[in-house]
Amino acid sequence: MLKSIHTLLILPLLLLLGLNEVIPADGIGVFDLQIFRQELASGFSHILPDGLDHIAFILGLFFLSRTLPILLIQTTLFTLAHSLMLGVVILTGLKVPSHWVEIGVGLSIAILALEGLYPTRLERWRPLMILLFGGIHGLAFAHSLIQQTSIRTSPIAALFGFNLGVELGQLVLIFGLVAIFSPWWQRTWYHTRICLPALTLIALSGLLWAWDRW
Repeated sequence: MLKSIHTLLILPLLLLLGLNEVIPADGIGVFDLQIFRQELASGFSHILPDGLDHIAFILGLFFLSRTLPILLIQTTLFTLAHSLMLGVVILTGLKVPSHWVEIGVGLSIAILALEGLYPTRLERWRPLMILLFGGIHGLAFAHSLIQQTSIRTSPIAALFGFNLGVELGQLVLIFGLVAIFSPWWQRTWYHTRICLPALTLIALSGLLWAWDRW
């Protein structure tokens, strides 16, 4: 399983390398290591500590996951979706409707948490839902990145650095959550005393963000 997860995590990089072969060099610029390091730090801080809405979505995935394998699969789907969407937007120049994207981010958080609070037969569609919501978050990441002047100087370095920083921020967050909560996963009270209250707060936060951004 870990091997397949690692493969999925590097797919965005493979996509970029493939595009690097077909896009003229003067269209993508030189791979600037300074810009790479700059955007690596920017991507990380976009999750920790600045990305409260993205943190909330990861928390939602965490408290929806009953086992570590499920957590890894769901976070990998989210990572794959937002990484590919980020790459597509930056490399194609797709216009991002930032106002609606920010509302969509808030709604995605609320819907994910509510799906955990009120499980239905729609649970079987959760992987597709995570992919869709990951794409929305990818649009939000792209909107942040296109504000940087570095994206015009060295698009590939900026894109790869920012995306890698985001992934590192997510990994630190997930490992921290596992370290804190894993001792209680098998407790009978874990779901009712920890997961349900947490998902309630996450759902309310998502709705408030969506309302505030409307």
